[in-house]
Amino acid sequence: MEKRLFLAVFLSLGIVFFFQIFFGQKPTQPQPGVVTQVQGNKEVVSDNAPVEVKMTASSKQSGVAFKEELLVLKNNTFNVEFSNKGGNIVSVEEKRYGYVFPAKNYVSLPSFNDMPFQVYTSTAQQVVFQYKNAEWEIRKTYTLADQNAIKAKLSVKNISAGKLSFMEDVAAFVVDLSRVDNNEHQSDWTLREYSIKTDKNVIRKNNVTQLNQKWNKEEEKKVGWFGFRNKYFCTIAQPAFGVGRYSIKALSDKELSMGTKVSSLNMSSGDVVDYDFLIYVGPQTPALLKAQGDGFEKIFAFSDWGWLDAISKVIYWALGAIHKVIPIWGICIVLISLIVYGLMYPLTLKSLTSMRKMQLLQPKIKALQEKHKKAPEKLNQEIVLLYKENNVNPLSGCLPMLLQMPIFVGLYQVLWRSIYFRGEPFLWMKDLSLPDRLFKLPVNIPFVGEYFNILPIVMVVVMALQQQISMKSMVADSEQASQQKFMATFFPIFIGFIFYQFSSGLNLYFVVFYILSALTQWNISRDKVGA
Repeated sequence: MEKRLFLAVFLSLGIVFFFQIFFGQKPTQPQPGVVTQVQGNKEVVSDNAPVEVKMTASSKQSGVAFKEELLVLKNNTFNVEFSNKGGNIVSVEEKRYGYVFPAKNYVSLPSFNDMPFQVYTSTAQQVVFQYKNAEWEIRKTYTLADQNAIKAKLSVKNISAGKLSFMEDVAAFVVDLSRVDNNEHQSDWTLREYSIKTDKNVIRKNNVTQLNQKWNKEEEKKVGWFGFRNKYFCTIAQPAFGVGRYSIKALSDKELSMGTKVSSLNMSSGDVVDYDFLIYVGPQTPALLKAQGDGFEKIFAFSDWGWLDAISKVIYWALGAIHKVIPIWGICIVLISLIVYGLMYPLTLKSLTSMRKMQLLQPKIKALQEKHKKAPEKLNQEIVLLYKENNVNPLSGCLPMLLQMPIFVGLYQVLWRSIYFRGEPFLWMKDLSLPDRLFKLPVNIPFVGEYFNILPIVMVVVMALQQQISMKSMVADSEQASQQKFMATFFPIFIGFIFYQFSSGLNLYFVVFYILSALTQWNISRDKVGA
């Protein structure tokens, strides 16, 4: 995704500054837990918890019908819903953000997922499910812990009279995309990424959307944890036992299983094997992730390109530091815009000054082209001499902007992906992670939507004003003037159309950026010699 983004920003900025050269385009204490469960038609309440009853349709396995029963554990961080069908986690809701993560069946045995488990024991913060047949006793223990963590233990016991061989897939979790397809903007689908931490690096695969058998993958690697993330949230399942092989499997076009196949075990009667996992479900917040240990924070990345990721993280941490002093995210965005623009101002000034000099030389270059139109070598020599006499380097206008591009892309990534801004209001903006939505339109307009967003309109106006400043100071012939007039109208509208559905946090940054750029352009345009 960042490669396409980098290219898009490069092309956008390239277009802007190309026309500037020639046409003047100048992110309490825990509450008591609640347990609710239904067994058969009888309500069972643990630890004096209020009753919450949920029933689903009957399930059928091996000709035996049973009612699926749901149980909910709650604390100040989670609402975790379990099912007796497979003894699995059905869903995890992160309460602070009201977000249900698109994963289920944490620490499960796929071949037992349709079996009827029973609630063996339950407390306010823990539930134990059990399943028995003639050969195996399987227990699954889930415990709500602190810091967005859930501890899971899978115990398998040989209860037969003889030896048995145990070799099963153990799914760390199953990603269920059907839960988020209607709740995420399509532009955010590219941010869906599974990751596997090995002893050497973190293997990443983004754009997890349309699943098929081509996604299936097995590889012998020492695994530290399995992870999946989207724009703001992530889940990680860390095995406490040695894993030397990981497995990725598309169960359908909407479900992706991540896990491992454990080594074959010869178990005598009464033998027990345990598989412990630590599960994290929550925002991609480095402090929360790091608190879990073992490199959980490595799932947090803005780019696969190390240098671009480093730049983005510096900006991310700078925003966090500003917020500690001024706890209003909208003001933080304005301030980081001013700081970044100030740091880049020498390069911006050098670039725009060089472009201004190039503008002033255009009539002389045009004359040389007419004079030597049949002698291209002579023309090149004369142009080089003209540049030398006027102390102009044609590349000096582009090079400073190329050096600034990683900053632009880094800022874009942070403002686009940071959970800092999710649900944060500023002025009339109810959520900095969404378009500013000044008011609702009476009709749904194609490509615009049902809301009027004012920030992109302001940006278009500022860009048009910048174009007018450039046009007034430009030395140009009639052809150039005509081209510039077209660009002065087309380009701001084009950019406004692209930015219209951007988040208000992103648009706020770009409005500030273009205002500062227009002021710089105006200041340079007053210098008739471009010095």
